[in-house]
Amino acid sequence: MEFYIFNNNSKEGPFSITELSAKRITPDTLVWAIGYKEWKRAQDIPELNDIIYNVPPEPPVQKPMPKTWMAESILVTIFCCLPFGIVGIIYAAKVSSLYAAGKYEGAEAASKNAGKWTKIGFFVSLAVIIIYMIFYAFTFMVLLNA
Repeated sequence: MEFYIFNNNSKEGPFSITELSAKRITPDTLVWAIGYKEWKRAQDIPELNDIIYNVPPEPPVQKPMPKTWMAESILVTIFCCLPFGIVGIIYAAKVSSLYAAGKYEGAEAASKNAGKWTKIGFFVSLAVIIIYMIFYAFTFMVLLNA
């Protein structure tokens, strides 16, 4: 028996069962043969079960690893605010290990926490620097007027 397949919006064939196995058809591939009234899905044709279920399914798509925030956390720790930067580094270190273990949701949560603590450390340090500069300017102005 020879089969035609509907692939990429065009009819291909005729193919023998052996030739169809090289085409890597899926259970949803539309197939027609002499004697059929209409196109059928490959899974509905018993003669094709051996070839459609011997083809491995497509591998699952791996999501990209979330941002680790490691470099930013280290910079905040060194130049800005030690306590918040350290917390950022701890969460940043968890991102890679959780992702490698296949725990994508945990890696994503660790990434968000690392980003949060890194940003908090940066903005707290920025606020402290601004307050210090205002205090220094005010003190300088008072000393000049005295």
